[in-house]
Amino acid sequence: MEEILFRRTIIAMAVISIAQHAQAASEAGAAAMQAATTSGIAQNSTPDVSSKAQASAKLASNDKEALSKATKAAQAVGDSADANNALPMSKQVLNSGALQDAQAGVTDAVKNQAGVSPTNSSGSPADAAQIRGIKVNLFANYRLNGGLATANVMSVPSEDKQSIETLKGANALMYGVASPAGIIDMITKRAPYDHDVASLAVLGNSFGQLGIQADVSHRFGREKQFGIRANASETHLSNGVKDADGRGWFASVGLDWNVTDRLRFQFDVEDYEKQVVEQAGISLPKAVHGVVPLPRVPDPRNLLSGKWAQFSAHSQNYQGRVDYDFSPNWTGHIEIGQSDGTRSRQTTRIGGYNVFTGAGGVATVSNIGVLYINKYKSAEINGKFDTGPVSHNLTLGVANSQRIDETLWMNKATISQKINIFDPVPLPAPVYTQPNSTLPLQMDEDTGLYAYDSVGFGPKLKVLLGFRESRSTATFGSDSSSTWVPSPAAGIIYEFLPETQLFASYMQGLEDGGVAPESASNAYQVLAPAVSRQLEIGVREQYFPWMRFTASVFQITRANAVTDPITNVFANDGTIKYQGVEGALTQDITREWSLSEGIEYLHAIQNPEFDQLIAGLTPENTPKWVGNVGLTYRPRWVPGLSLNTRASFISQRPLNPQDQGNLPGYTIWSLGAGYSTKIDGKHVNFKLAIDNLFNKRYWNSVQTGTLGIGMDRSVKFVAKVDF
Repeated sequence: MEEILFRRTIIAMAVISIAQHAQAASEAGAAAMQAATTSGIAQNSTPDVSSKAQASAKLASNDKEALSKATKAAQAVGDSADANNALPMSKQVLNSGALQDAQAGVTDAVKNQAGVSPTNSSGSPADAAQIRGIKVNLFANYRLNGGLATANVMSVPSEDKQSIETLKGANALMYGVASPAGIIDMITKRAPYDHDVASLAVLGNSFGQLGIQADVSHRFGREKQFGIRANASETHLSNGVKDADGRGWFASVGLDWNVTDRLRFQFDVEDYEKQVVEQAGISLPKAVHGVVPLPRVPDPRNLLSGKWAQFSAHSQNYQGRVDYDFSPNWTGHIEIGQSDGTRSRQTTRIGGYNVFTGAGGVATVSNIGVLYINKYKSAEINGKFDTGPVSHNLTLGVANSQRIDETLWMNKATISQKINIFDPVPLPAPVYTQPNSTLPLQMDEDTGLYAYDSVGFGPKLKVLLGFRESRSTATFGSDSSSTWVPSPAAGIIYEFLPETQLFASYMQGLEDGGVAPESASNAYQVLAPAVSRQLEIGVREQYFPWMRFTASVFQITRANAVTDPITNVFANDGTIKYQGVEGALTQDITREWSLSEGIEYLHAIQNPEFDQLIAGLTPENTPKWVGNVGLTYRPRWVPGLSLNTRASFISQRPLNPQDQGNLPGYTIWSLGAGYSTKIDGKHVNFKLAIDNLFNKRYWNSVQTGTLGIGMDRSVKFVAKVDF
C-alpha cells in the first residue's frame, strides 16, 4: 500500500508541476503561437504526433515545401502499424475525440466498428469483445504503441490514448502470438510542439458515475527537444447495477526526447486500478429434449450477488523505445516493455433456477487471485532502397514475448440461500469450508525472427512478402513443450485510382490456446498454441474528400476450443471456418449532414475431429449479421453544435456449440449532442449521449455457458475545458 501511495504521489507531483508550467506559459504560448503562425511553423502542424516528424517540421519552418513534407511525415511516422495504408488488410481508426465519449474504456470505444460484437454483460469490470466472430484475447491482442501486449485484468482505460487502430484478422508476421480476431493498437499521446496542453474534463452518467480527468503537457529545451505528457483521472464508478458502485484511478506519463536529429527516446508508464462490486452471471439452463430453454431477461439493475462480491484489479505498464536513423533511408529501433496485472475477484454464477418463475437459483462463488506478467523485447531495422525500377521497403526484426500466469489462490463455495433471478434479495457472503488451492504456474514464451518487404512496381502496384519463424514454448507446472512455427505472409496492393486501392492477402496467425472456463473440469488450463489462416480481398476508397469506404471478403480458419458436454473437458476439437463480407462507410452528405455505416455478414461453421454432433453447426455467440448506422447533423445557424443518432443491430446467435437454441437479435438506438464554444477565452466542449434510447430489455451475449445482459437506458455527459 505504501508503494502504491508513493507512486501516486510522484505522478501527482509531475502532473501539478506540468500544469504550473503550462499556466505560467499560457500568455507566452499564445504569443509564440501567433508568431509561429506568421512564420509558418504552426500553419500545418499536427498535434500529438511523432517527435521526429514534428522536429523536422520546426526546422523547416522557413521552407513551405519542406514543411509540407514534414507535416506528411508527422502523420505517417510514429507507432501506427499502418499509417500509410501500406498493409493489405482491413483496419479502422478512432481518434482521441471519439475515445473521450467512451467512458467505459477502449473496448467500449471500438464497439461501433464493423464486425465488433459483445461477449459479456454491459458494464462488466473486465469487458471484452469479439471481431469477425472471434473473441479478442485480453492478454495478447491489445498492444501499446504497436509492441507490448498489455495484461488486461480489467477494462482498458483510454484517457492517455491519442488514437486506436484496429487491424483486423490474423497477423503473426508482425505481432507474433495473438488471436486472429485482430490487433487493437493503442497509440499514446505525446506533447505537441506548437502549444502546451492543459485541460480538465468532468464525466458522468445518470446512474451516479462521476469522474474527473486532467491532461497536461509541456516541452523543454531550446529546441523543445524534450516533451512530457501526463494524464490522470479519478472516478466514482456506477455501471447501472444497484449497490454495485466502486472506484477507478488512472495515471500515466509519456516522455519523448530528441537527443539529436538522428537519435530519439520514448517512454510510457501507466498505472491504474479498479475496485467495484461484480454482478453475478446467469448460467444457461440444461437442454430439455435437445433444446435449451431461455428465460426472459431479468432486470439488469438488480444485483444478483452481494456487496461482498468485490472485484479488485491493478495494472502497470512500462514501455521504452530508442530510434536511430543510420541514414535518410535506414532506421532502427529497440523496444522493451512489461505489463503487470493483479486481480482478485469473487465470481458468482447462478444456475438451477426455474426458467419461468426464476426461483430456486443456486449461487456458486469462485474466489480467485491471479498475477499476470507480460514481457516484451524487440529490435528492428527498416530500409528503403531501389533495385533498378523496383522499390523496396524492407523490415528485419527479432521479437521475444513472455506471459506468466500465476494463480495466487482459488476456492469455491455454494451459498445455501436460494435466489430468484427475477426478484432477488441480497445473498449472504459465501463461507469457504476448504483451504485455498492453486494451479501450476503457467508460462508461455514466443521468440520470432521475421522479415518482410513491401516491393513497389511503379507508383500503383505494391507486393508484400514476409516470413516469420517462431519458437513457441508452453509450460504448465512441470510439463513443458516447444515447437517451431513458420508463418508466411503475402499480399498485394493496387492503386488503380489516386487514393483508391484494391488489396489481397494471405496471412497466418499464431494464437495462445483457449483458457478453460470455470465450469469445465480442467478450469483455467491454457491450451497449446494453435495456427490460424486468413485470406482477404478488399478495397479502400479515399479519392473523394467527402467519403471514406472500406470493404472486404475474408476467410479465417482457426482451432475450435469447446467443452465436451459428456466429459466436461475443455479442449481443441477440429477447426472453425469463418467466411464473411464486411464494409465501413463514412460520408459527408452535405456540409451539415454526415453518415457513417458499418456492417458485416458472417457464415461460420465447425469442423470437428471427434464430436460429430457439432459438425456443420455455428459456434456459440456468433451472429450472421452485425452492424450500425449513424447520422450526424451540424446546423450552420448554431456554430459548434452537433446532433447525432445511431442504430446498432445484431442478429440471433447460437447459445452453445451444439446450437441448442438462440439468443434473439436486437436493435439499440442512441442519441447524442455536442456543443463547442469559447467561454472567457477558453475552449469549452460539452457532450451528452443517451444509450439504449427506448430502454430495450435484451440478452447481449452468451459465452462458455454464461448469459450477458444489456443495460437499461442511460445518459452520459462530458464537459471539458482547455486552459
